[in-house]
Amino acid sequence: MLPITLARATARDISFIMACERRPGYERLVGRWPEEQHATTMVGTDFIYLIGTAGSEPGGFVILHDRFLGFPNLYLKRIAVHDADRGFGSALLDAVTDWVFGNTETHRFWLEVVEANARAAHVYRALGWREEGRAREAFVEPDGSRGSYIQMSLLRPEWQARRTV
Repeated sequence: MLPITLARATARDISFIMACERRPGYERLVGRWPEEQHATTMVGTDFIYLIGTAGSEPGGFVILHDRFLGFPNLYLKRIAVHDADRGFGSALLDAVTDWVFGNTETHRFWLEVVEANARAAHVYRALGWREEGRAREAFVEPDGSRGSYIQMSLLRPEWQARRTV
């Protein structure tokens, strides 16, 4: 996997974050917030923004929410890469997972992936994430239809076991 460096995002990164969210083809797969919401959320205490870089250019970002279900659960609110199909997403998720379990007391790292996003679900499974269930028709698609989420998680003992192999 690509070596990824993670750094806390700052207000200077918001334009990059928004560009990632708005990549062609991401409309149904990645949430989008306006600049003001990112700026407000980024300085709050409930969210952690990380930028992933390989080499000198940022390649993607993640938003973590640490108050969603309470301690010691951590929610992967959003992950997006600027250029898909180059392996950066897998490497970014792997680096973020190591960061979460190495820098927090998280026991359960979890997410919801759009059911139609088979590529992302495949990446999560390949990195050891387990499906827990579905939130059926939980959101409204841009065309007004309803979409479902697959809920997945990775527990600290599962991450530790993968690191010792």
